[in-house]
This record gives sequence, structure tokens and C-alpha cells, in this order.
Amino acid sequence: MKGQVSMEIIIGAVVLLVAFLLIAFYSFERNINIESLEEYTEKKADCREIADIISSVYASGKKTTIEFYSEKDFNAGNGFVSVEDFSCKYYGIAEAKYAVKGNVRIKDLNGVVVIENI
Repeated sequence: MKGQVSMEIIIGAVVLLVAFLLIAFYSFERNINIESLEEYTEKKADCREIADIISSVYASGKKTTIEFYSEKDFNAGNGFVSVEDFSCKYYGIAEAKYAVKGNVRIKDLNGVVVIENI
């Protein structure tokens, strides 16, 4: 009789351990998905912010200047802004430029948007 109770306890413990491992694996996988979604959303927001600034400067016309701090390096030109592996479209004509993170000045120079690190 004692041997039977011990075997049932061992089987129950193994079942609980397997259930715990499945739950832990599922939680870990979901956490990775959430982190990648947060990273994607951050890149998208940064890209849209820069594209909106370029569009605003172009639409506002001559001698318009906007200075801001960019959290990430970006590449602009040919109607698109790229932040790491995410790109978005802007309205206007801008010179092709790679800008490093930090203080950035975007200004209109005779109908062409110029981007420069300051």
C-alpha cells in the first residue's frame, strides 16, 4: 500500500512539473512577442515624428526651421524616412541625408528641406 501512494505522488508531481513548464514556456514566448511589438511601435512613432517635421517644414515654406532631438539615427530622402528597419513617407522635397541621433535641425532652403546635425 505504501508503494502505491508514493507512485501516485510521483506521477502527480511530474504532471504538475510538466504543466508548470508549459505555462512558463507560453509566458516566455508571449513576453518576447510583446517586446518586439513595443520596439516596432517605438520605431514607427520615431519615423512618423521625423516625417511629420519634414512635411511641416516643406509646407510652411521659406526660412522655416525646426530643431529637435532624435533618439535614433535616421536616413531621409526620395520621399521616405528610414529609422533602423522601418520606413515611412513624407510630403515634400528633401535632400538625401543620414543623420545620427542627437540634436537635428530641419530647415527649408529655397523650397528644399535640408537636414543637418547640430
